[in-house]
Amino acid sequence: MRLTILHTSDLHANLHPWNYFTGSPAEHGLAKVATLIKEVRASSQDPVLLIDSGDTIQGSPLGTYYAQVERASPHPIAQALNALGYDAFTPGNHDFNFGLQVLQDFAADLRCPTLCANILRHNGDPLFQPYVIREVGGIRVGLLGLTTPRIDTWERPDYIAGLRFAPLLETTQHYLSLLRPQVDVLALILHSGPDRLPPLRTPEAWLSLERSGWVSNKSLAGENELLALAQLEGIDVILSGHTHQTIAGLGGAKALVVQPGYWGSHLSQVSLELERHGSGWKVVRKTAQLLASEGIPADPQFLALTEPYHQATLRYIRQPIGYACCAYRGGLAARLGANPLAELLHQAQLQAVREAGLSAELSLVNICSDAGLAAGPIFLQDAYSLTVYDNTLCLLEITGDILRRALEQTAGYFRQLDPKHLPADPKAVVAPEARGYTFDLYHGIHYCFDLTRPVGERLVSLQFRGQPVQPEQTFRLAINHYRAGGGGGYSMFQEAQMLWISAESIRDFLARHIRTHSPLQPIYSHNWHLIPNLAEIYFPQSLNRSQESLLVG
Repeated sequence: MRLTILHTSDLHANLHPWNYFTGSPAEHGLAKVATLIKEVRASSQDPVLLIDSGDTIQGSPLGTYYAQVERASPHPIAQALNALGYDAFTPGNHDFNFGLQVLQDFAADLRCPTLCANILRHNGDPLFQPYVIREVGGIRVGLLGLTTPRIDTWERPDYIAGLRFAPLLETTQHYLSLLRPQVDVLALILHSGPDRLPPLRTPEAWLSLERSGWVSNKSLAGENELLALAQLEGIDVILSGHTHQTIAGLGGAKALVVQPGYWGSHLSQVSLELERHGSGWKVVRKTAQLLASEGIPADPQFLALTEPYHQATLRYIRQPIGYACCAYRGGLAARLGANPLAELLHQAQLQAVREAGLSAELSLVNICSDAGLAAGPIFLQDAYSLTVYDNTLCLLEITGDILRRALEQTAGYFRQLDPKHLPADPKAVVAPEARGYTFDLYHGIHYCFDLTRPVGERLVSLQFRGQPVQPEQTFRLAINHYRAGGGGGYSMFQEAQMLWISAESIRDFLARHIRTHSPLQPIYSHNWHLIPNLAEIYFPQSLNRSQESLLVG
């Protein structure tokens, strides 16, 4: 007997093969995965289960539109999952980004159970059903849902009021002893990934038994427990998500581990061979593969079902919101030196703080993607491209000591460099494990990183209004709620005092700022620099010193 488990994760509201941020067709999306799902089912004579492990309703303009602009019932993404016949869903951290009611309404619209054992009400009762036991083809399959507990540090407090998030290992061990005697197969549906990464991010690299060269992904404590959970006895399969990896097996693990990338880039396929064992079944062989959606045609029936929602989303994001007098570069060029895109984001945040009747001396932003602004009309789609995540804005009171530690963390985005032997490709100056959303840019201070020095010793200058920053000095910092909660490895911000959290997203503030300040004229704030001067070396055309204007102090 063979049992097949198909698995998606981190779809981030990508139904159609369309990139709403660039306005172009894409080689990802659930419509393409739907074709793969149907092909596997058609070719199998044995039972097939279909599971999703979270970060499902947030991440594209479609997800935002049907959470905040036009609430529809059933939810369009629930309709899509129902049409494909999903057997279980476990929520991820981003599924809370629109508030608990949106998530609960989505779960109510699903025909499959929503499973999660470690999201608890204050009385200890699980918010969702912890597990389900399905009998398929005479095989008793236990499905246990778990999600990263660090939702409690990232999410707005009012969105998770009355909830607590139990540790993953402790919760798993409790239910493992309960479930294992009752089932032939036990699968964890887990929205949590590995806390360490191999030097190469290929599926083959995860199979290596040698982990001495693996590096930390700077998770928060308890955030990513996949590697530890995979060593527990009694778990057959872990259907993982959260970290956007492509994993088809983990070397040395007791459980078979899979993770299918993100945005519908892949479909996990787990095959379990079972033999009769007394009155039940025993797993004798298990294999995994990842089926890529690239080059796969979208399923016509799926496209027809979701086309009205896709078109409504396009109409929403194509509304004009302003005009740019010249282009604003994004991506790596904006992370290497003075760039007007960062200053535009800073000014939108600082304006939002002022409108709330507050003030901030400092602002922190991220250039999360390669998107910038072209000269000419600006559309709401552009605001989405610049602010990929549905973050809200916070005001923190931080100390100079917290600021200094955060800056050192930011400087770890780069490799240690030798000015005499710089790589030809500017991407090679970035540390292998670094991601764009972990590099922060500040307004209101002057600072310098010396990248010839080792990590932790790179901040060689830090001034506020012409004076060195003192450890006990306090500042009010405008910052996104993910970073304020310690996201991206910035646990030092959890030591700060929270003064205010916005009800609206940073994207809303950016769109409003663009509307009220168009036509946009670029502002270059030269308040930080690198040694060596990577912007001068790799992107000298982006400096445009003829238009500079200092806005710090």
